[in-house]
Amino acid sequence: MDLNENKIKLKDGRSLGYAEYGDINGKPLFFFHGWPSSRFHAYRISKLATELNIRVIAIDRPGMGLSDFMPNRKLLDFPDDVIELADYLNITKFSIIGVSGGGPYSAVCAYKIPERINKAGIIVGLAPTYIKNICNGMALINKLCWENYGKSSLLRSLAGYTIYFEYLLGNLNPVSPFLSKYDKKMFKPSFSQSMNKDLAESIRKGLNGIIHELKIYSTDWGFELSDIKTKVYLYYGKDDKNVSLAMGKYYKQNLQNSVLTTYEGGHFSWLEHAEEILRTSVK
Repeated sequence: MDLNENKIKLKDGRSLGYAEYGDINGKPLFFFHGWPSSRFHAYRISKLATELNIRVIAIDRPGMGLSDFMPNRKLLDFPDDVIELADYLNITKFSIIGVSGGGPYSAVCAYKIPERINKAGIIVGLAPTYIKNICNGMALINKLCWENYGKSSLLRSLAGYTIYFEYLLGNLNPVSPFLSKYDKKMFKPSFSQSMNKDLAESIRKGLNGIIHELKIYSTDWGFELSDIKTKVYLYYGKDDKNVSLAMGKYYKQNLQNSVLTTYEGGHFSWLEHAEEILRTSVK
């Protein structure tokens, strides 16, 4: 099943876009996409979700894809959108997975709405980038940017426009300094096309959504990871130059109940282990 152009109207009047993949009658899993990305990110696990009887609901965050921008949005606002959509779909309890830039959104849901969550997964997920030394292990330019996004609106805007120019070029550069050797090998034409589709959809309604997210990631999240009681499964690549293993270790040290699994490879190595991840992280 592939229903990828859905929208609902939220209580505050905003539109929220989402896609559904996998088995419509399966175990519900809310999927939180990376940055910059969209609901299409979950397409990569669609076939596997069908085989495992998992219903994947992938949400466009505000300002991305089909979802309206939300000025002054905070990380703690997101679980309210998840609950509205879950209630609309008549889903009482569900599992959650956040990939890369979706990791903080998995964490905040585990913190704010634990009564609705079965299991939580964070896959190569960003940790709070304002923590000292948390960006160690990233490619140098990546590290410098993440360490300073919270301090500079100009830097955040430049990052947004860089994404826009990548969209115009229609090609994510496989020799990017953000990629490990393993990741570069994965950039076959079909994989690049999939990523470019994600990138284009992320800025469908303009750049405000992806630019504002950089502020959310790199300033105070508004809660402590140590207050999360939900069990969280963590998955990280040992040679990830985009989201370093240091971030996975930070989550492990600060979450009360978590399991850290590491894999050979980089930012996309989790796809080689997606079946194991889904079997473990979805009740």
